[in-house]
Amino acid sequence: MLRPYIANENNPHMHPAGEEWRGEKLYDFRFYELEIVSYSLPLAVFRWDTYARNDSFHRHCDFYELVLVYRGSARNDNGTGRLETVTVGNVFLLPPGSIHRYQAIHEFAHFNILFRPELLNQVRFDLEELPGFQTLFRSFGAAGDPAAVSPCLFLPETEMANVMLMLEECRRELDELEPGFQSAAVASFLRALTAICRRARVQGGRGDESSFRISRVVEQLNSRYPEGFNVPQMAKLAGMSASNFRHRFSEVMGVSPVEYLTRLRLKMAAPLLTTPENITNIAFRVGFEDSNYFARQFRKYAGLTPTEFRRRFSNGEITLQELDTRLFVLPRSQPGNRV
Repeated sequence: MLRPYIANENNPHMHPAGEEWRGEKLYDFRFYELEIVSYSLPLAVFRWDTYARNDSFHRHCDFYELVLVYRGSARNDNGTGRLETVTVGNVFLLPPGSIHRYQAIHEFAHFNILFRPELLNQVRFDLEELPGFQTLFRSFGAAGDPAAVSPCLFLPETEMANVMLMLEECRRELDELEPGFQSAAVASFLRALTAICRRARVQGGRGDESSFRISRVVEQLNSRYPEGFNVPQMAKLAGMSASNFRHRFSEVMGVSPVEYLTRLRLKMAAPLLTTPENITNIAFRVGFEDSNYFARQFRKYAGLTPTEFRRRFSNGEITLQELDTRLFVLPRSQPGNRV
């Protein structure tokens, strides 16, 4: 049984911030200041079977905290005067920079999954197709808003049992530290996160069904990117007006629908550029009608032309992974913002 978790001077993992939040003492919490995390992997999983009243606000300075409640209830207090009740089956995400504490605690038991943004860098593109990912990671206000928290999702009991097993696997790997534990822990975490993003649904309150609609469009774009999509067609897929779709897509994804599709096509062109195939043919295959426009857009987002990439790739100076990072680092995916 873990000891109760309290933000105060007696907790070695909390450090006074030297400032106040809403007139009360504030504590900073940084991932690598966790004395119980002795490895370099930016992932930690805790299961709190008991939880004491948290009287002090604390700030997540450099990590995400994904919370899954499996017993009891509490009220999440971000100091704005709006306390949101979380209970069994609820899943929510607190981003880097967020400030909160729990109040009105009643037999509150939950998993805390702490991870730094870079852990998702290589799989974020795939996860973005899932509606739950959009709701959890794309629903915050301004970057660095200390009161930021995602809408609460609800995970059905049957699904929650499976997710808890995956999180227990992850926690065990991180505890036992056997050879290969980092790979095994990340695999279990990603399985749990994927299951949550696939199965959890918005439940009342601040949930926004439009995030799910946008996700469905993103899924279609990812599988049908060579087709000649325009904004009215995308809006029709979402069941929204063109103006509302354009606004909500930009709000959820961090870029306009047209820019997202352009970046997506460039990403799909990248592996083809490592082959001898003609660049003009590649441009047409991924949905560009003009090879010159393709080259301009490639240079705009990748920082080099398709020909330059092909040469540097052949010389071992750049990898597809590095190019992918350049092409799909969206504005809201920067450190301190959203994933």
